[in-house]
Amino acid sequence: MLLLQLAAFGLILGAVAGLGRLPAPPPGLLPFPSLSGNERALLALTVLPHAALALLILAAIRLRPGTILGFVRPALPRRAAWLLLAWPPLQVAWTAGLLLVTGQMPVRAWRLSPFLTGEVFWAWTLWLVVLAPLAEEMLFRGDLFGRLARHLAPAATVAVATMVFVLCHAERGLLQPVSVLPLGVALGLMRLWTGSLWPCIALHAASNGAVVLARVWSTG
Repeated sequence: MLLLQLAAFGLILGAVAGLGRLPAPPPGLLPFPSLSGNERALLALTVLPHAALALLILAAIRLRPGTILGFVRPALPRRAAWLLLAWPPLQVAWTAGLLLVTGQMPVRAWRLSPFLTGEVFWAWTLWLVVLAPLAEEMLFRGDLFGRLARHLAPAATVAVATMVFVLCHAERGLLQPVSVLPLGVALGLMRLWTGSLWPCIALHAASNGAVVLARVWSTG
């Protein structure tokens, strides 16, 4: 799991470094013209690794015939539907509670950086609401979940997939992995209840989207 994530980041880092050595194109042809070269590179290193990760997972699956990610028509029992509807505000409340416990005011901590304006904001939102849910669900509730389910009981499969998901969010200290721990459990249950990856992607996207809305509201 970690190797795929590192490979995806390495591909984008190499592409950004290679493009930086080429002659600069005319300003009108550059994306995000309001950004400096370093800011544009930082945005690429934030957003694009998840797209590369999704492509690497698909490539790896092609090399392992018989592997099923879970892109099938889902069953949608009532409990899964309720989870999908109720989870986004619960995620916001959980994250706000963690901030309060650590002595931070959510309204202040959630304020958007001045960097996130205009088209940069929309690129950041696309990353959080589309690219990250798609790539991470393919990795954790798709490939990993399917492999674990062959050897472990359902509860253990959810638990192990959740812990790997949490550990892969630990690059910025303890707050981030703790904040996504309940989400990992909810996504694992969704995969178990529906038998499909599509509701997991939808739940992950809705959860991230709720956080984006909370941050926009906090910024005013």
